[in-house]
Amino acid sequence: MPPAVRTRHTTTVSLPSDDGAPLLPPPGRRVPLSPFDANWAALPPVCHVFLFPAPSSSPPLPFQDVAHALKSSLSVVLPAFHPLAGELTYSPESRTAVSIILAEDAYVAFVEAETELEFARLVEERAEHEQDVVDVLRQLVPDIRRHELPAPVMAAQVTEFVGGSGGIAVGVAVHHAAVDGHGLWRFIEMWAAAAGVQQGRVAGEPAPPVHDRSLVRFDGDEEVVAVFLRQLTPDLPRVSHLPKVVPTQDPSRECRPMLSRRTFTLPASTVRRLKQRLAAAAATGASSRTPPSTFAALAAHAWVSLARASGFTDGGPMFAAFLADCRAHVSPPAPGSYAGNCVAPVMISLSGEEVAGADGPARAFLAIREAVEEVRRDPLADCGRWIAKFDDIPPGRTVVLVGSPRFPAYAVDFGFGTPARVEKTSLNHDGEISLLTGREAGSVQASVVISSDKMPAFREMFAADV
Repeated sequence: MPPAVRTRHTTTVSLPSDDGAPLLPPPGRRVPLSPFDANWAALPPVCHVFLFPAPSSSPPLPFQDVAHALKSSLSVVLPAFHPLAGELTYSPESRTAVSIILAEDAYVAFVEAETELEFARLVEERAEHEQDVVDVLRQLVPDIRRHELPAPVMAAQVTEFVGGSGGIAVGVAVHHAAVDGHGLWRFIEMWAAAAGVQQGRVAGEPAPPVHDRSLVRFDGDEEVVAVFLRQLTPDLPRVSHLPKVVPTQDPSRECRPMLSRRTFTLPASTVRRLKQRLAAAAATGASSRTPPSTFAALAAHAWVSLARASGFTDGGPMFAAFLADCRAHVSPPAPGSYAGNCVAPVMISLSGEEVAGADGPARAFLAIREAVEEVRRDPLADCGRWIAKFDDIPPGRTVVLVGSPRFPAYAVDFGFGTPARVEKTSLNHDGEISLLTGREAGSVQASVVISSDKMPAFREMFAADV
């Protein structure tokens, strides 16, 4: 497909140099990867795009003013998130081999682009995302992928829709080794708040984010980092190997599965009914003490829907994978303001017969809840196998939950209104589901990527109450 988005020019947003500026907080200009970070060293960047209708101001707000406001506010917030201005770098002489290095002229690339595509076509509710729409969404985010280190940690892009009714897209690409979802959404919120302050909006003073990796150190952590890097990418500085559970979907590969993408919005009433049904179905003894969380309820619902849509009713295993936040559970606890990675990968399995059966929702929910409780009791119990335990999972039998229904995607406002649509564009794997807070109060957005042949049945089951 020819490019639908044209780059006008690329500039930079620089981190202030140490000369005449406050010194960077710990860990300074070299950020060693913790095991929580190294777990992501070989994965592609995390990419999100925010689609905003054309500002309704009178006279219309010129695009150059929008771009200037985004750049200047990014320069304000970047020192608080200084690792984002660095490069993921191979340093064989360092204790962790791969670090985020901030040069004296550290910066974030800022791309300004344009497209003649109709904005409404990208934001309308669709039965299915057509492939060309998915391709366009990816072009609205800067490409910072590299096959060899060093690689930039972050870049941003703002795109003007020059045809029809206009519109603006803000795309962000960030390497997961620098921040987890908690840290990324804190950055986006603070960037938007800084933009609002520059336009006269009153905002509270947020607690500064913390990036000091010593807060999540533990005995033997450097050895764990070395093991992870050998397993993930043994040919450093080339980034050459990815976990089998999330194989890269390279469009040039003829053997790749045909994937279909669909975004569902589950209203608050549906989420509430789903949680009530699970609570009733799972109410046996001690299991009735805690009501289902929104995440656990949706994860169980997605797991069951995929198993049934796939016809996995045999005794073979059906897997569910997700991330559990460990900040409050490591010893000593990491502060809530810690922006680096502090999530543990969780992998659980039941037989297809168990997940797809009549009591599948209750079984799935209880298995998810027990796995979360195990991580809370000891988040580092199997940290040495965080990579290896994914290797032998057969393709097509796993639902991978990313994101969180707590991430406030539709509250982001850079000063020209809230978005009409937010999408994670880095969904490329069969069975991957991204969760975000929906546009309406209490609703949840779920963006789903699965094999095309499974999507019709999955849609019918997952959206039965929508």
